[in-house]
Amino acid sequence: MKLIFFLGVVGLGSLNLLGATERITWHLPTENNELFRNRSDRFFQPTISRRPVSGMFGFVRTSEPEPARIFEHFHKGIDIRALHRDDRGEPTDIVRASADGEVVRINLDEKISDYGKQVILRHDWGGQPVYTIYGHLASVAVEVGQKLKTGDPLGVMGWTGPGLSRDRAHLHFEITFQINGKFAEWVNTAKPGRLWQPNRHGEWNGLNLMGIDPIPLLKAVNEGNPLTWKETLSKQLGGFTVRVPPFEGTPSWMQWVECKSPSSQPLSWDIEMTPWGLPLRMEAGSEVVVEPVLIANPGKPSEGKYYCRGLVQGDGKGGMKLSKFGRQTVEMMLFSVNDKSGVKEGSAASSPQ
Repeated sequence: MKLIFFLGVVGLGSLNLLGATERITWHLPTENNELFRNRSDRFFQPTISRRPVSGMFGFVRTSEPEPARIFEHFHKGIDIRALHRDDRGEPTDIVRASADGEVVRINLDEKISDYGKQVILRHDWGGQPVYTIYGHLASVAVEVGQKLKTGDPLGVMGWTGPGLSRDRAHLHFEITFQINGKFAEWVNTAKPGRLWQPNRHGEWNGLNLMGIDPIPLLKAVNEGNPLTWKETLSKQLGGFTVRVPPFEGTPSWMQWVECKSPSSQPLSWDIEMTPWGLPLRMEAGSEVVVEPVLIANPGKPSEGKYYCRGLVQGDGKGGMKLSKFGRQTVEMMLFSVNDKSGVKEGSAASSPQ
């Protein structure tokens, strides 16, 4: 007999229905509402490619020369273009809280983050913590611990962070989940190497905050039908599945995954994730494994949309396997305070912060 449930905020093996039907009425974080006028060219700020799609969420960017053949680079949020500028061309758009929340992180050192100056808010989505990120700010007008209401100003749009220019000033906006509340301890314990280290952002490192496309949530509210977190995650695209050994503890991601649990201790767990690595579902595995193993991926090594943020790679035999970055990411996901294991070296493509 198998029990099927969404893990509650109290951890694996129980179901917490408290506030499960709450619906956040997400608001646009700037005055730019061209999204609702079907004018994506006026809402999204493109990269130097000038393609509006490059300002959207997902696998929308490419490392190839034009004309692009595949889009294998993942963009974690959306880039909202400026509406207002002063005489010098500097953006003056006020950035506002997308929902009621608390300021949990401010970074004012634009040199240590791809997000430039940024603010992170924590929100209560039907008992499930969720976070919004506001990046590339010119200035910040709030403090850590401050409680904000929807629409409260938190800063001014800018173009801080590497590689940006005044003409491409925008707000980088994300709605994310925190993967593991012990991320910083895992980094200190595992010493995973480049990309992960040095960790200048503690638990708020971009590798520990994985999101969903904000656009469907914003549109749902605009249409009068705000969604619950459960409804939202049920609509997310499955990408690949990893089989892992049984593990102890309840890292943050186990608060929201759908779980098919056997009545006895499983031999392993199969964790299904979105193509960009957000855990969605877990089910008892059918065989013993001693380390994370990729068991399902709906793509081929030549298909850029299934590069899965560098978490998987070709195995040289026409199939796919976890990359070193992928193995490290799964180890980070499974880490608990009592777990002292971890790899000691590592490298990957580019840092999100």
